[in-house]
Amino acid sequence: MGTNRREFLQATALATLAAVHSPDSASSDSRTNGISTDEHLNASEIARKHMIVRDTPSSSFFEGMLLGNGDVGVCVVVRPDALGIHIGKNDCWDIRVSEDIASHVLPFRELLQLWQRASEEAKRMGKPDMLYVETRVDFFREYSEKVGSSYDRKKWPRPWPCGTIWINWDPTWVEPGQHTLDLATGLFTLTLRCTNFEDESSRVQVSVFVDWETGLVSVSTDQALPLRSIVYSPEVDGFHTGPFESGKRKDNSELLASPETSAGIFPDFAEFSSFQYFPALGPTSDRPSPPFSDKDRNFSLHGRITGRWSVEAADPVSDVHLKPEARQLLRIDALVATPRDSLLKRLHQQQATTRGGPDWVSIPHNHVYSAEDLDTKTFARHGVAELAKSELRDIQHHSELKWKEFWSHSAVEFTDRELERIWYENQYFLACCLQPNKVAPGLFANWSAGDIGTSWHGDYHADYNCEQVYWGVFSSNHVEQHFPFVELCENLLPIATRFAAEHFQLPGACFPVSSYPAPSQIVAYPVPPWAYQFAMTPWMVQSLWWHYLYTQDKQYLHRVYPLLRAAARFIAAYVTRNDDKKYHFSPTVSSENWGFTVDQHLNQDSILDLALTTFLLNAVVEASVVLAVDERERVRWKDIWENLAPYPSASGPYGEVWIDIKNAPVGHIYNVPVTLAPVFPGEQVGIGLNTQYWDIAKRTARTISLEGGNDLVYQPLIRARLGMLDLEWFKQEVRYCRLPNGVANDRVRQSGGRYAQSLDFDYMMRMGFWCENFALPAVLNECMMQSYAGCIRVFPNTHKLGPARFENLRAVGAFLISATYDGAQVTHLSLHSEKGKTAKLVSPWGGSGLRVIRGSDHGHVQVTLKGDVVSFDTRADETYLITPA
Repeated sequence: MGTNRREFLQATALATLAAVHSPDSASSDSRTNGISTDEHLNASEIARKHMIVRDTPSSSFFEGMLLGNGDVGVCVVVRPDALGIHIGKNDCWDIRVSEDIASHVLPFRELLQLWQRASEEAKRMGKPDMLYVETRVDFFREYSEKVGSSYDRKKWPRPWPCGTIWINWDPTWVEPGQHTLDLATGLFTLTLRCTNFEDESSRVQVSVFVDWETGLVSVSTDQALPLRSIVYSPEVDGFHTGPFESGKRKDNSELLASPETSAGIFPDFAEFSSFQYFPALGPTSDRPSPPFSDKDRNFSLHGRITGRWSVEAADPVSDVHLKPEARQLLRIDALVATPRDSLLKRLHQQQATTRGGPDWVSIPHNHVYSAEDLDTKTFARHGVAELAKSELRDIQHHSELKWKEFWSHSAVEFTDRELERIWYENQYFLACCLQPNKVAPGLFANWSAGDIGTSWHGDYHADYNCEQVYWGVFSSNHVEQHFPFVELCENLLPIATRFAAEHFQLPGACFPVSSYPAPSQIVAYPVPPWAYQFAMTPWMVQSLWWHYLYTQDKQYLHRVYPLLRAAARFIAAYVTRNDDKKYHFSPTVSSENWGFTVDQHLNQDSILDLALTTFLLNAVVEASVVLAVDERERVRWKDIWENLAPYPSASGPYGEVWIDIKNAPVGHIYNVPVTLAPVFPGEQVGIGLNTQYWDIAKRTARTISLEGGNDLVYQPLIRARLGMLDLEWFKQEVRYCRLPNGVANDRVRQSGGRYAQSLDFDYMMRMGFWCENFALPAVLNECMMQSYAGCIRVFPNTHKLGPARFENLRAVGAFLISATYDGAQVTHLSLHSEKGKTAKLVSPWGGSGLRVIRGSDHGHVQVTLKGDVVSFDTRADETYLITPA
């Protein structure tokens, strides 16, 4: 019987490590240069070392500790007089959509005519170099405002907060002390020092967590606590408070109906509830009171508090005020329910009885929910009643086991504890807002309060924001976190297909730059120039192909291939072949840089279009071969990507550099490193890949000017791909953007591009929690292991990294890689093959040969050397130790 993976690594990997580390260098706690030499890294234990600790009140939402289960999000704030629990949920949205703009959207051919008219007008005005003619020429601006009126003038659709639970005490007798967040378990704890008139004191610990499986929001104390009240405050549309008033609602016809709240008192507990109705149709000038729709939705929140309570009059009347009848132990169980939750529960029950098939489902944005599913009041009430029967310690223990399972997927360890903290904090945040079968998070994930989290409607921005969230989930071995995005793409396909057919008269799908988890049937923002960034189409489907590359799951590929093909069909139909025999994008738009320009001077061959089209067409050709379909189309796709126009470039002060679009000036200050698109997201240039571009890529990376705010992950990831990331600089960038609760937000770095000298550089910091930056682990993963080109490289970027170790990072080919770096060289390398594919890797030991030892029988595996790449065949579910020959 062969040894299992753990036994094999213990017998061979540790022996290898012992040989390369001298006895004098090993410490008594099995650490070498600060890196453990044990067989197994325990990510849960390492995460706990990075507990977030505060010693003073953190009353601001942006200082609050973040909890979640991938669906429900909780922001816990500590005030001198209260504990506030702000609750959100990924699928709690004001889904009103006004689609009356659809009739005003011109067909693309007519838009081109309007553009040309605007160009002539600009030249007549004596401004032949005018940028953004769509906003600076009157008749073009009028058109743009008309088709953008729903998005620009309406605050809906938008994420809708589920309300706040306030636990109030008298600060004369109760003083909040240290509060902590345990990243290993998602448990928040607060110590309260309680005194009385005789100066007798006691300490009470308050615990808060979100149950991994049910989304239950749990609050409890370990001792009786003197409280003033517990207040539940729902979100009320149009309600605003002032510093010296409880607030008032400004009524108008565009407000949501007020929430329905109630409270009930029982011998041993009290209950409170809130119901919010979400109409699908928004009011318009022609229809100020839209009718009910079969797409309407709602949410309910139901809470139960143990003990003896009474109901007090509330101001405002929508609040629920509960007053304790005695000093008592506290337990609150609160549950948020949407129609989707009811449907998912039923689908999972059906799946359990039928067996087989994928364990993830997609629910269309325009799904018509049944009356049973819409009865969220009953669903939430029954859910709380069932959970309240269980001992709280049992619920918490089960939730902690789920967290432990999450952390078991992969682990890293650095002697540089700041880098280690960045990796673990952001893996935790991702787990709080991503879960299979749940709705993908918008710009600000599942944390909101009032208008926080609603800028740009809190929507899905496809010009990097919504894609970036998933940049590291594959290499971190959390493929399951990608499924919400797969559902999003599937939901957008009908809209994208309709836009391609009706607007462009072209096949395939043209994906929009903005969208929502709402039952919309049109492109949300069909406005020049935003609707004409053609790179959005390949970018939207890019990670669908990554998912297959990293898992080799053919069943999954069958499901997503129609999306890849639809994107490829549109792009292939849109590009034109010129006299130079090259395929060009004409016209196109460089994202957020120039807009529509006179005579399309800066609207030809965007580097982002070219790089992502190359990626897409490569992917769809390979996918069609794997699935043995679309052979004829494959020929054209291959011809296009082999003959795309060259990347635009220009001569700068330091030599030739890439520019974002043909004719663009050198030295422009960009919001994202778009000129490096061939490196990433295009993945056409990197270490050992298309080396003819190496010099221009590194020169562009060294000289690019970026305004900050949008490049915290993007820029260092590119530098890591080029092996030139200074990790001290990376840490400084993260520090600059970091909030007290560990979230790295968007903060401006320099003026002079889009930004005025007088700009408040923090203007994006308090919009919400930018979940795009939770992708920070991707940067560190790329420093430790790269595989995107199909060849595995371990520790390709070690500049100021220090000793480091990782376990079970996922590589293209469905391989799990583990390795150790002692600060000078790689001292351990192993590979686990899930699907039995051929492994290719570059020796981390330079010119020396490699020896590959199979785990099951310790047999030596034959290797093939081609250049600096070693390849060997693997067996499915087999582990291999790789050592110098």
